[in-house]
Amino acid sequence: MKVTRRDLLFWGAGATAGLVLTPVPWKLLGDVSIWTQNWRWIPQPSHRPVEVKETFCTLCPNGCGLRVRLAGGWPVGLAGVASHPISRGALCPLGYAAHQLIWHPQRLRVVHHRGAASSWDRAHAAFAKACAEGPVVILDGIPGRAASTLYASFAQNRHGDYRVLLGPGSQALKPYENWSGVPAAALGYDLENARTVVSFGAPVLDGWGTPGRFTRLWAERAAGMTEPRLRLIQIEPTLSRTAARAWQWMEIHTGGETALAAGIARVLLEEHLVRASGPVPRLTLAESAEQSGISSDAIRGLARTIVAQRPAVVIANDDNPTIAALNVLLGAVGTPGGIVQKTKSTPSYIPAEATIPSARAVLIDSTVPWDFVPQTDAEVFRFAAWDGGPNRADWLLPAPTLLEELTDIPTAPTSAVETYAVAPALIKPPADVQSAAQFLSRVDPALTPVDKIIHARCADLVQSRKGTIYAHETTPVEKIASADKLEEQLKNGAVWMSETQPPGRLRCALSEWPEGARSECPACSSFATCQAPVLPPLASKLYQESNLRQGQKGRNA
Repeated sequence: MKVTRRDLLFWGAGATAGLVLTPVPWKLLGDVSIWTQNWRWIPQPSHRPVEVKETFCTLCPNGCGLRVRLAGGWPVGLAGVASHPISRGALCPLGYAAHQLIWHPQRLRVVHHRGAASSWDRAHAAFAKACAEGPVVILDGIPGRAASTLYASFAQNRHGDYRVLLGPGSQALKPYENWSGVPAAALGYDLENARTVVSFGAPVLDGWGTPGRFTRLWAERAAGMTEPRLRLIQIEPTLSRTAARAWQWMEIHTGGETALAAGIARVLLEEHLVRASGPVPRLTLAESAEQSGISSDAIRGLARTIVAQRPAVVIANDDNPTIAALNVLLGAVGTPGGIVQKTKSTPSYIPAEATIPSARAVLIDSTVPWDFVPQTDAEVFRFAAWDGGPNRADWLLPAPTLLEELTDIPTAPTSAVETYAVAPALIKPPADVQSAAQFLSRVDPALTPVDKIIHARCADLVQSRKGTIYAHETTPVEKIASADKLEEQLKNGAVWMSETQPPGRLRCALSEWPEGARSECPACSSFATCQAPVLPPLASKLYQESNLRQGQKGRNA
């Protein structure tokens, strides 16, 4: 019998259809799924009743509320807490997938000394020897915690320095510290009372500050409205997710932010659109237009649009003083809807970026971003939960991560009101892991432990009888019976929030127009809120998909 090509195709199609219609491939697919889910290196939660607890994310300074599902004592899922007064149930991509970091392949579990495995005893001995021979500098990435108090005490006792690496949100407030003398960590943005927000590249609709804070305001006051009660003007070179959703997007040349800010300032002063009087920028309007890529007429229109609906506040993505000076001209410093002072008890910190002239040892807390390298020749002891790649530290010390240690949550950097929360240890950390606070307490047993500092802070809040406790129900602090009761509520996911203080005017006089010189912030990046040097796969996928660009159409609210 002669077999043609048509016969072969016919038989092949029939065989393929028959294979698909039989249970064989689907059985094989199911078996492969079962096999891959039961490989030994994949964590398997216990088959026990699932419990749900509320706590806070500690991977960045924002301290968003977390709803943790635990199976057999291990986290199997995270979600936001809607009752949190700031984050309101929102999380960044890393927050949603953070429970996966506990089993990350790059998790540090062994002490390393210059690339070789070592031990905690040797690390303690080396650090104690360094302390006896000279000053010690301690670097912190999230100041204001109970652990921060312990670090500062240890450094002071050793005639050393306690230094802080501020995140992008606080870095953008640094110029106001230089002009007013008020620490940047004590300042915040009163977005709740603003009617126009001008963002120079800050991803305010994509996780900037506390995720959920500005997006909630945008949804309530702008989304879907032809004439929104809150206007967002986004200024940046690319059509980012924030720019695509903003009320107005100004496409600018890369690096032209300083020039555009100077052009806006010149228009505000020359056309008397603001009450303030001050030094006029050196750049002419034509020069600003050429360097920024925005025409002179467009710059004039932008300046008039900013003042048309006040209060107006300008947000920078870094510590550019030229951009910050716009808020001084707009009268937005120390006024509702602008830059306000949220607390008077925050000290001014020594910046971690400054060169360390003389120190025997430098201890780096795990909250400091992995890629930060201190300017020093001293012996470096770096705490970290994950190995992020090549590093110059002499000692690499495994630290606990999310849900593994007791810590407290101070006020978020960009917040306009004081808050306080406590994140307890919900799971047991690996056996060979220590926090920097535990490490220092072993060297100096006289230090006050973190848990006692937290209890003392709760006692101070109860004694002050000020503020409100936010949980599923709100309770005034004056109705809390004792510090123990308050601490118990905070450990169960409640948040203390102070009353909104009437902003006092901050004196920020400009003797000359700033020319845009700024320091480089190692913590500033496109995913700046992530302090982890590694990302779980789910966080990477969520982050990539959240940055899918939208077309020009449908860009406005």
